[in-house]
Amino acid sequence: MKRILPAIIAAIGFSCPTFIHAQEQALTNWPTQDGQNFQVGQLACPLSVQGLNIRDSSGNLTNSIPLLTDPASVQATTQIGDTLYALIPPDGTNQATAAIMYQAASSTSDEVNKAVQDALNHNNWFDTTFVVRNINQSGELLPAGTEFWVCSSTGFVTFTDSGAISVAGPPAPVADASDPGIASLLSLTNSATATP
Repeated sequence: MKRILPAIIAAIGFSCPTFIHAQEQALTNWPTQDGQNFQVGQLACPLSVQGLNIRDSSGNLTNSIPLLTDPASVQATTQIGDTLYALIPPDGTNQATAAIMYQAASSTSDEVNKAVQDALNHNNWFDTTFVVRNINQSGELLPAGTEFWVCSSTGFVTFTDSGAISVAGPPAPVADASDPGIASLLSLTNSATATP
């Protein structure tokens, strides 16, 4: 029994792209940098994006920023200059999608189009067409491989906070110990750890 449970857990872990969805994906903090377009993260698993989470150095949630919302409007100290977008890889028709997650008032469509084309070139997707649209404000399922980019036409890109920034999915479900399936797993793990 001791060998079966770890094998089951490992099999579930390796099948991430098929049915497990991450709850958060960490993004890279970029204090003001020279440049116009920087990749700040990529999804390893599908994620139903709800917004951005900010966590302190202990991992405690300090703020949540809904999609398409100015961080200052929710008292967040996050700075995004100028546009944060999710680049969804090309589909079967060779079309990529840039889903705008946050856009400053000073951002222009020309700036975003140039940045998306730059990101496509960076990925060697030279023959790919693209569409730019706002992400669904109530949340949207993004596939594994989706990249997160920050762009600005000023020549300086900023994506920073005093804490760690993550793309946030829905909260993790709470396990109900009275559920027969959960109770069986708990009894298996408890008996496996109690056996010498």
